[in-house]
This record gives sequence, structure tokens and C-alpha cells, in this order.
Amino acid sequence: MKAKYAVVLALAAASSGLDAQKIAYTPDIVLGHRSYTYMHNINYQLNDRLKINNLTLFDTAYTKDKDNIFFIRNTLSYRLTTNFNVNAAFGMKNPGAFFSVYAQYRITGTAYSFSYSIGATYQKGFSLEQSVSFEYTPHLKENLQGYFSVLAIGNIDDSGYPRGLQFLRLGVKQNRMMYGIASNFDQFNNAKKTLENIGGFVKYNF
Repeated sequence: MKAKYAVVLALAAASSGLDAQKIAYTPDIVLGHRSYTYMHNINYQLNDRLKINNLTLFDTAYTKDKDNIFFIRNTLSYRLTTNFNVNAAFGMKNPGAFFSVYAQYRITGTAYSFSYSIGATYQKGFSLEQSVSFEYTPHLKENLQGYFSVLAIGNIDDSGYPRGLQFLRLGVKQNRMMYGIASNFDQFNNAKKTLENIGGFVKYNF
């Protein structure tokens, strides 16, 4: 897993030279019963319409290396309207390189955000990829909010359902830090192989 740490250090070094007002870095760490997971989102705003995003995930099993999961995606996003973006992405995930083009609808409110994406992904063949992301942070008391988020991604092709995942977080938010209970669910090859990881998480918005 040396490559994992090299990527993380390289991204941290690269981000240190960027304008802090234009960059947002959000790491999310899960210590679960099956594995530990490091995930982050890095967003860099180029101008009013263009944005670069890096999403990186490493899920490292405690006992079985064959159950390790990795996902690295770099995305260029163009804002068409307040709520609609078009995106082009490339990256690496089990079992190799992929390319994607997709449209995204996003709405945000004082205590919530919601996005839905749909498009085509090529990885040893084309698939239809859809994703849903929802985050809710209701006010509980001064300097304390509830925190609930769900991320679900699914790919469909002529073979069926080659890849899917669902990430759930439930906890509290204090200023920029979130922590609580996490559940990660992954499916491969029409759910012939499934992996679960349940534990605690810590997330921070830099």
C-alpha cells in the first residue's frame, strides 16, 4: 500500500501551493469491523464556471488484501446554470482505468444538499452510471448540528449490475468537524461479491 501514501502526500503537497480561498479539502476516515477507509474530496475553483475535483478512496482490509478497494477520479466540471453541471472525468478503480462523461443536477439549502448524476463510463466496456448524494445537517443547539449523509453509485451494462456502492453516515457536526457511525456497502459482478464495513467515522471540512 505504499502507493496509497504516495498519492496522499502528493495531493497534500500540491494543495499547499493553491489559493486557500479557492480550494476545499474534505477528508473522511472510517475505522470499521472489516477495514479502515480513507476518502477525500478536493475541489479547486478555476473560475465562475470551471472546477476541478479529485475524489480518492482507499479501503484497506485488515486481513485480506484481495478485498482492498481503491478509487481515484479526477473531474473537470463546467457549470451550465446554478443547478446544472456537465463533467468529464478519468481515473483508476478496481479493476483498472476508466473514463466518464456525465451531467449533474445539484440543489443546496441552509441545512441540506442534494445531487443526482447520470452519464456514461468506459472501463473495459461502456456502462450507464448513476449516483445520488444527499447531506442533511439540522440544527440541534448552539455550535451543534445533526449530520446525515448518503452516497449511492451504481453501474448498469449489458451484463447487469457490475458495480455499486452505498455509503451512509449518521452523527453530529461541530463547526467543521463531523463524527459518528458509518456504514459502507460495496457490490461487484451483479452482487456475486459484496463487502460491508461498519464502524465510526471522522470527517473535516478544511
